[in-house]
Amino acid sequence: MCSVCGWGAKMTLRVDLDGVGNIYRLCFVRGPWAYFTRIGLDRQWGEGWDKASYQLHAHLPYGDSTDQILKVAFDGPLFPPEAGLNGHSLSVLELNAGASPWLRTESYFHGTQIHIMAGVTLLRFTELIELAGGTVFAPIGWGELPEAPVPVCEKAT
Repeated sequence: MCSVCGWGAKMTLRVDLDGVGNIYRLCFVRGPWAYFTRIGLDRQWGEGWDKASYQLHAHLPYGDSTDQILKVAFDGPLFPPEAGLNGHSLSVLELNAGASPWLRTESYFHGTQIHIMAGVTLLRFTELIELAGGTVFAPIGWGELPEAPVPVCEKAT
């Protein structure tokens, strides 16, 4: 890293989830993406969501408005439903009904396991991913979301 200009430095920003963190709920995962909806899981739908295995048949969630679906990226030592020691081949509807977590850790030494179930809020999802040792990456356009604060640069004009 350059000591003069900082070139090569890792940049991170913390996102304020006030206004959206408890509105959006997890409805679909296709790593490295997690999809959240503003409507009830029983009303959220996508093509092929009724067919197992979801990874072969399911398409991304439908959104009737631009703010219905929020997509965030994540990384970390988490297994999808079909992977790992107790993997299952399920449909999105089964996962969203709570048959299995969308993401989970596995403990080989009897430590605490983390299960991320459908319907978890965006705020709780972020906490659980970080607890597992991962990171959540938010979209640049957070200021475009309903109830999100107006960026400082727009307040000045």
